[in-house]
Amino acid sequence: MRQIITLFLLVCSLASNAQNSLSFHSLNEVFSYADNHSYTFKNATQQVILAKYETLAAQLSKWNVKGDANFSSTDNTKLPTSFLPAEIFGGPAGTFKQITLGQQYISNFNIAPQVDVLSPYAAAKVRIGHANEKLTDITNQLNKKNLYDTVAGSYYAILSLQWQIIVTQKSLASADTLAQILRNKQKEGIARSQDVNNAIATELSTQDKLQQQEVQLLQQYNILKMLCDIDANMLISIQQPITPTTSFDASLVATGHLVQQEYEWQKHLQDATLYADKKWYYPTLSLFGSVAWQQNTNNHFYDATPWLNSSYIGLKLTLPIIPDANKVAAVKYDRINVITANNTLKHAALQDSVNNQQIQLDYKRAFNSYQIATQIESLKQDSYQKNLNIYKEGILSATDLINSFIDWQNNSLNTVTQLAKSELAKSKININNTIQ
Repeated sequence: MRQIITLFLLVCSLASNAQNSLSFHSLNEVFSYADNHSYTFKNATQQVILAKYETLAAQLSKWNVKGDANFSSTDNTKLPTSFLPAEIFGGPAGTFKQITLGQQYISNFNIAPQVDVLSPYAAAKVRIGHANEKLTDITNQLNKKNLYDTVAGSYYAILSLQWQIIVTQKSLASADTLAQILRNKQKEGIARSQDVNNAIATELSTQDKLQQQEVQLLQQYNILKMLCDIDANMLISIQQPITPTTSFDASLVATGHLVQQEYEWQKHLQDATLYADKKWYYPTLSLFGSVAWQQNTNNHFYDATPWLNSSYIGLKLTLPIIPDANKVAAVKYDRINVITANNTLKHAALQDSVNNQQIQLDYKRAFNSYQIATQIESLKQDSYQKNLNIYKEGILSATDLINSFIDWQNNSLNTVTQLAKSELAKSKININNTIQ
């Protein structure tokens, strides 16, 4: 029984840990998580819905359907008095008879619908809605690209630090070995105490470097949590090969043109706005009507007196004859905005072209730097190994040996740093080509 309980608690513990941890094996997995959890994308979805509602509202406004239903009950507590010529009732000419007209209780029910049969100004606004819808979509794509770029930066910063930690741990082991060699040399009377101190200081410096890298790694994980809206208490990890390999992809060409698309749709929006505002003085043709029921009685509200029905239907043409200064000015502003949008669009096409060339150059430069760093690291490692052998033979000074070790260590760290930069530059081209 005790074994069963222990097993149950172990399973519950493992399940709890699984729920509070998150592991990523590729950058695309991080992107997928961000797509489903980032507030940026959640807000983007709402913005798309809002833009669609605005277009729908513009489409319904073409008809401007209106309809009011009114009901009223009036108690004429004192009916108005009218004066009619007395001769109508057989009285003397030139005199008037005082008469009270009307009924005390009057109830009315009226329905008055109206619809615009033709409204060029309202119809033109639908084009604005469609252009704004597309512009919203492009803006969301740009925001997505920017977020992906930032997430990729954090992702490869984490990998860089993980690789640096591996390198530093190996360096720490080598530094400990080096310090031990010098201690042994000191016991033999060959090495000076200053040399031992320098070796120990190098070991301590490597330890400090390691703890700084570990803290920086946690900080980068926190940045990634904020970017992807991951719970602060969630334990996350990124799993990548300990000894990654990479090669230059010469066929990778940047083809992004989101900025140009954004300004193209901004131009379409300005064109649509000008098209609509120029129709402000066009006539509007409306169909209107009314259906009404009325009850008049002197008895009381809603008695058996019949309700009388009436109705009518008609057409109304509305044409502004006095210029609206604000609308006239709006057309002039729109024309200027269209010219500005045209100029900006030309610049945006150039900007996309230059950006594409730039990220390709960044990738080539970063990979070349990585290759050179790899060669330098190999040379520095070889030099250190040879210097260590020479030192053991008593030919090389301890200071030169320690400097050689530090040089090898720094170049090893530079190699993995350059590798992360190369992979980041490559990922930015892929992001640039994927999000269109």
